[in-house]
Amino acid sequence: MKIFNTPSNALIKRSLDLLTRHHQNISENVSRMNDPDYKRKPTRFLDDLARAERSMRLRSSHLRHIVPDEGEGHVPEWEKGKVQLTREMADLAQNQIRYDFSSRIMRRRFEGLLQSITGRTR
Repeated sequence: MKIFNTPSNALIKRSLDLLTRHHQNISENVSRMNDPDYKRKPTRFLDDLARAERSMRLRSSHLRHIVPDEGEGHVPEWEKGKVQLTREMADLAQNQIRYDFSSRIMRRRFEGLLQSITGRTR
C-alpha cells in the first residue's frame, strides 16, 4: 500500500539497515583489534546515508532547507589502519543514538497511521 511505502519510510528503513551494518562493523573491529594484520572497517554512516538520499532523489522544496553534502570521498586518517578502542566505543555510542532516533521516528509514523485508521487518540 502507498501509505506504508512512502519515500520517507524507505529512507528511514534504509538508515536503520545502514546503522545495523555499522554496528556489525564496529563489533568486528573490536573483536579483531588484537590481530596485527587486520585493517579497520569504516563506519561512515553519514556518507552512506547521503548516497541513499541521492539515490532516492530527495530534494528540498525551499531555498532555506538543508541539503546533504555531496561528500569528497576523503577518508580521515583515524579511519585507516589499526583499531583504537576508544574511537570504536565513541562510534558505537553515536551509532546507538542514531539508531534509537531513527526507530523512534518510524514508530511515531506508524502510531500516527494507527490513530488515523482506528480513530483513537491516546
